[in-house]
Amino acid sequence: MAGRKPGPQPGSEGARRIAEAHRGSKDHDQSGGFASNPDRAREAGRKGGDAVKQRYGPDFYKEIGRKGGETVKKSRGMEFFSEIGRKGGATRPRSKRKDENEQGS
Repeated sequence: MAGRKPGPQPGSEGARRIAEAHRGSKDHDQSGGFASNPDRAREAGRKGGDAVKQRYGPDFYKEIGRKGGETVKKSRGMEFFSEIGRKGGATRPRSKRKDENEQGS
């Protein structure tokens, strides 16, 4: 039992009492939390992203994106990127694709 967390056994009377005492004790619990308020979740995500950017710098996101891309490439292969690129291009309106192709020429 080396990995067990301190506190009452899950499902015990003590655990139920603690859960009941905490239920509804926070402001976000009173209003239903993030699931009932997407604007609140969006704001929390924005603040969290700003804090990370301030702490680690904007290059941090570039690095984690690169690592994620490498992981996807290893697990799914390069064909996956080609496929999602085709799908993304297919969902764009024809007029936008035509305008972009003409600008590139």
